[in-house]
Amino acid sequence: MELRQACQALGFAKSGLKLRQWKVNLAPVILKFHLAALTCRTACLLALALAASALGQEASKIHSFKAAPVSLQFSSSDGDYHLVQSSRDLQKWVTVGQYPGNGKPAQYQDFRSKLAETHFYRVATEPEPFLDALLDREWKLVALHESDEIIRPKVGRMHTMTLSRNNGVAGRNDCNSYSGTFSLVKGNWLKFGKHFMSTRMLCSSGSLDFKFFESLHASKGFEVDGDKLKLHYGDNAEHWMEFREND
Repeated sequence: MELRQACQALGFAKSGLKLRQWKVNLAPVILKFHLAALTCRTACLLALALAASALGQEASKIHSFKAAPVSLQFSSSDGDYHLVQSSRDLQKWVTVGQYPGNGKPAQYQDFRSKLAETHFYRVATEPEPFLDALLDREWKLVALHESDEIIRPKVGRMHTMTLSRNNGVAGRNDCNSYSGTFSLVKGNWLKFGKHFMSTRMLCSSGSLDFKFFESLHASKGFEVDGDKLKLHYGDNAEHWMEFREND
């Protein structure tokens, strides 16, 4: 089977990779595959690696091919900023990792729960901070998605967070305001400090204030898609917090 036919059989677009004007390292990673498709998938991976080299880009080093979580590493320069992006189809990309450059090799690990489909990864690098990723945006909770229900804040209740570049977090938790700290572990795990500092107003019945903090402390991997943030929490792949950027 020719490479083009093999890629089409796997559902890859003819147009190949649509690269934005970034310095981009492409590191496609197959998370789940069947032995019958191994040959053609390997051919497509090789083609992508060659495409990256042809563009003068250094392909990221794949650190592990385990089903989940997957990890990789890439070079980082002082003064640069990096995003790791993930795609299922090489057409739509979501941000799943964010780094400031520090001159040391950057380690990425995907902490999103149970990635059940084929995923590909690329690294975008710019000399200025990214304004459309995770940090320096106010995120407003839309819903908590759990395996058997969707929990939404009552009308008029606000649960927000803004994550700053100095590893501080602040926002509203219904009738209270709060602040705290966070870290990005290997770019993808949004890990909050042990305690939040919060005002102590007693919110009215039906508040999600305790649930909001509890879910943040159990957070795992995240993904940013435009003005939407998906934050997995707990050990169940079907549990995630849905945020939108607050206008």
